[in-house]
Amino acid sequence: MYCLINYKSVEKPLRIPNLEVEIGFGRGDFIVKLAKENPEKNFLGIELSGISLEKLLKRVEREGLTNVFCTRVDAYWGFYLLFEDNYVENIYMNYPDPWFKKRHHKRRLTTPERLYIFAKKLKTFGEIRIRSDNYEFIEFTKESAKTLECFEIEEGKLQVSEPLTKYEAKWLSMGRELYKLVLRKVKEPKFVEHPKIEEVKELFPVKIPKVSIDKEKIQNAEIKLGDKVYLKTFKLWEGEKGYLVEALLSEEGYYQKFFVELRVKEDGIVIDISPFSEVLRTKNLQKAVEKIAEILSS
Repeated sequence: MYCLINYKSVEKPLRIPNLEVEIGFGRGDFIVKLAKENPEKNFLGIELSGISLEKLLKRVEREGLTNVFCTRVDAYWGFYLLFEDNYVENIYMNYPDPWFKKRHHKRRLTTPERLYIFAKKLKTFGEIRIRSDNYEFIEFTKESAKTLECFEIEEGKLQVSEPLTKYEAKWLSMGRELYKLVLRKVKEPKFVEHPKIEEVKELFPVKIPKVSIDKEKIQNAEIKLGDKVYLKTFKLWEGEKGYLVEALLSEEGYYQKFFVELRVKEDGIVIDISPFSEVLRTKNLQKAVEKIAEILSS
């Protein structure tokens, strides 16, 4: 399997044996170090930064590593979509953004709903290993973990004798305090309400009778498709065989930007997702196509 995994098109659940996951791998130092020291295991890095992905891909190729994979997706949705329950052996979080302001705490990587999904995908007796230089974040994470009632919790300060990245060694030599937290899963987590989306295997085009296209109807529309599900359209372009509409779908905080084709035929108009749009096929994406058809027909 190629190192870069497209989570939207890969067969799910992901089948990589003996898998450990690092969330937010940055320069890739830690995940590469793990891969070199544990050739019998596989490691997946989840990251949002395209620059970080490019750097890791070049490094993996240069060093000939065959047990490192990566994907570009939000960590919550990556775990939600890619893994079956009780699959991942260990999870690493090194210096995640602590989101210092209280009003931003809901964005933290270790809120109860995010930890719930991580715990569901983690094998029993697997660990979530966290390093941080912010003790308030460690305290927040412990409180989140306690609500799930599934972890043994160990904490402490990072020591010079432990396996360190070069930056950690530098920080410790400067007298900076670094903290570690281990959440060991000992049973299944207590249920916590969390965002959900439903993927389908195929999206179907919608055909409507031939009508004149009213740009004012379809451009810059904001539509509520359901609870926490919104569709927004932007510009409409006209071509030789029909039209193209730029759109954005938000479902439970998962965003997809894509194009909708309006193909004008002799006997009607076919509305479909453009084949050039890289999308996750969800029930709500199908609803978006159907809603655009409904607007054009009205």
